[in-house]
Amino acid sequence: MPPKGKSDGSRAPLSLRERNRLRTRQELLDAALEVFAESGYGSATVDSIAARAGASKVTLYSYFPQGREELFRELYEQINNELITTATEVYASEGHFTARILALTEALMSIGERPLVGRFYSIDDPALDTALNPVRGHASRVIVDLIANDLATERRLRVLRTTAEPAAIAQLLVGAMRSGLAEVAKGRITSGEIRHAVEALVSGL
Repeated sequence: MPPKGKSDGSRAPLSLRERNRLRTRQELLDAALEVFAESGYGSATVDSIAARAGASKVTLYSYFPQGREELFRELYEQINNELITTATEVYASEGHFTARILALTEALMSIGERPLVGRFYSIDDPALDTALNPVRGHASRVIVDLIANDLATERRLRVLRTTAEPAAIAQLLVGAMRSGLAEVAKGRITSGEIRHAVEALVSGL
């Protein structure tokens, strides 16, 4: 029998030190999410994030050497990855293309409905350009490609009525969904209203 955690593919249990490091890292991320959601990016400071986590600045920088920028990017990419996983699952399912677009809409609106996460993901600050360049649009690009490929298939099957390019349709739909997410996060509109509007849009395709 192979030793546990070796050739049988299983992992050895984490040591207490490793578990403590993972917990501290997550506590710093949780604190950063709260501070960013409350203060935005420009007004958030490493001092306030460290204080919220009950840690020192030295500890924060030992986990996130680039400080505030790295924390924001890590949180943003976590949400991106969540959306990509959901979108991939949606497009692995059978059904009408409209149902898949509406399922994606609901996934995006669910982000907006989560108070801290919605406010965080909707932050729009020019100062974020450097922090987010490596990850900005990551989820949107994947979702646009999934919708565009699906619509292209539907066109080959002569299901679509429109002659508009699938890639252009997908780009506009995802832009509308992202705008809707921000409005839901700010409490200006409900997720149900956004879903209904998207359904009205795609019904004409």
